Amino acid sequence: MMVIGISGCTALLVTGFGIRDSVTDIADQQFMEIQTYQIGVTLKNGVQGAESASLDGIREALAVYGGTCIASLETTMDMETADGVKAVNLIVVEDPVQLSGYIDLHTPAGEALAYPQDGEAVICEKLSERYRIRIGDTIHLVDEDRREIEAVVSGICENYIYNYVYLNAGTYEKALGDLSYKNLYVDLAEEADVHAAGAALMKADNVTAVSVNADMLTRFSSMMGSMDYIVFVIIACAAALAFIVLYNLNNINITERIREIATIKVLGFYKNETASYVFRENTVLTAIGCAAGLLLGKALHLYVMHKVDIDLMSFDIHIRAVSYLLSVCLTFVFTWVVNRIMSVKLDTINMAESLKSVD
Repeated sequence: MMVIGISGCTALLVTGFGIRDSVTDIADQQFMEIQTYQIGVTLKNGVQGAESASLDGIREALAVYGGTCIASLETTMDMETADGVKAVNLIVVEDPVQLSGYIDLHTPAGEALAYPQDGEAVICEKLSERYRIRIGDTIHLVDEDRREIEAVVSGICENYIYNYVYLNAGTYEKALGDLSYKNLYVDLAEEADVHAAGAALMKADNVTAVSVNADMLTRFSSMMGSMDYIVFVIIACAAALAFIVLYNLNNINITERIREIATIKVLGFYKNETASYVFRENTVLTAIGCAAGLLLGKALHLYVMHKVDIDLMSFDIHIRAVSYLLSVCLTFVFTWVVNRIMSVKLDTINMAESLKSVD
């Protein structure tokens, strides 16, 4: 019973820390490792590229902050699958060669991905997992006018916030006609004031909206920060489980062995020696319970993370080594606290009364 209780305690701790590990860093990964540009600009009227004359005011504003930009089209389309229709964000960039300076396309394993060629598409990992789409499969994208784009999946990219599909301009134009870019991705010099640059861009002609990735990173990080409260609740539940199991089993153990304990006290065992004699098995059982709890916790963490399914967000499911270590240490701390509490009961055992027998 003690091994089962302790393993449950450790499993809860591993799950709690694992949830935090899997959730809290996704905003940093999205906006610092994947979408590396600083500012996104939405245009009132579409342009044919970043060199369009209508963008002269934007280029002048960027020159002050040492910024460059790349033109793109970012729009919403429906992806039709065997499991239903899914709204996705379609991205088509003007110059794929320059894309790496703004968006880093890579696989979940970290390998670089080539931008899709004509008739190809790169989709994010969440779409691949949810709809069982693999490299070589054909996807069907439909716009609001029921015009369809067909493309073969050439790669699956790492992505955590929103669902993206990347297409080649040629693929888009072949299916839907002329392409007009209505978005700009802006990359600034390292020392540039991002918010000042954003304000300057808002004053430029043909600009309808400006989004600063640093602000989005702050908002998402704040949202993910609430996971700390969930972890604290799980730790409290794990502590309660450990205390209930250990206290009751220790209490039963001491009550059933009261004459044995009284005997060793009569034989001259000191206080700490008596406690060590009685509680040594608790430490051994705690170690066994921790080992079982680590395995159980990993399975429970995977189950919980796959049940926490958010439509526009995916998680980096993993558990850090330090989380396993903290789970084991906290379990032993709970055991140590209960042992200290129960040692008081050992001190109250009356040797003379306990050794009296009516047999």
